Amino acid sequence: MSAEPSLSGWARERFGERADTVRRQLAVSLLEAVGNAQDAQRSSLSDKNFAYGSALMTRRYEALVEGFRNEPDFQMIRPYGSPHHLVILNGNLLLPFRYAKDDRTPITEARVSDGRVSALVRELFDRFSPTVSYHQEELDLSAQEETERASVRVELERLPADTRLIPVAYAGNAQAGLIRLYWGEAELIDGFGRIRWLHCEPVPLTGLSAGPAASLRHAPPATAARFDHGSLPDLALHARSRIERKNDTIFPVSSETPEETTVTGDNEHP
Repeated sequence: MSAEPSLSGWARERFGERADTVRRQLAVSLLEAVGNAQDAQRSSLSDKNFAYGSALMTRRYEALVEGFRNEPDFQMIRPYGSPHHLVILNGNLLLPFRYAKDDRTPITEARVSDGRVSALVRELFDRFSPTVSYHQEELDLSAQEETERASVRVELERLPADTRLIPVAYAGNAQAGLIRLYWGEAELIDGFGRIRWLHCEPVPLTGLSAGPAASLRHAPPATAARFDHGSLPDLALHARSRIERKNDTIFPVSSETPEETTVTGDNEHP
């Protein structure tokens, strides 16, 4: 078994001495969430993946809360209009989303939404990610969208201004389970969920000790072999220094599709 990659300076800067523990628990929690969703799919006896998507939509947030609840500096927030709690650890807000269903999509092409991003996703990136250096031109927001963003802001403004958004991107499906996992920092560049990674690195999924995560009991089924041929992208991405925002800057959130269902989709609802 290959050794886990060493921790980066970015991870240590964000999470300090607990960086290794946080990285491992992140993987364990999402393995558990995906395993629970696979159980739901098997129990449904359906050839459609709605049960998988619905279960994962909820469990990816719950498993992170359960995994980190006893950590120092743990906080959670349930933004306006969302049924899910988001984890904040040591000032870092974790945002899990599916970027691919297979091992062929490069992480550099990740999107946080399968459609237009929600008010919540917009607000999260606007407030807690590094200042955007480039935006694709978009249509003006509707009056309804502006109202939704204003409602979201009220809740998020309670968080410290130096809170940092940590996108947690995963690839997986009901047959193969969790295939890839990444974390880092990114900026949202348009209303369709496209992001630009400012720092991105893989989170290892092997060598995890058995713990409370029930999904560690699930070995990927034989059908997962077809994904083994995908190569890990060579990411020449580096952290930037944080650019100070103006005090009046504000922000939103979003996440995935009816295979990973729609509460706004498996990728669209923290």
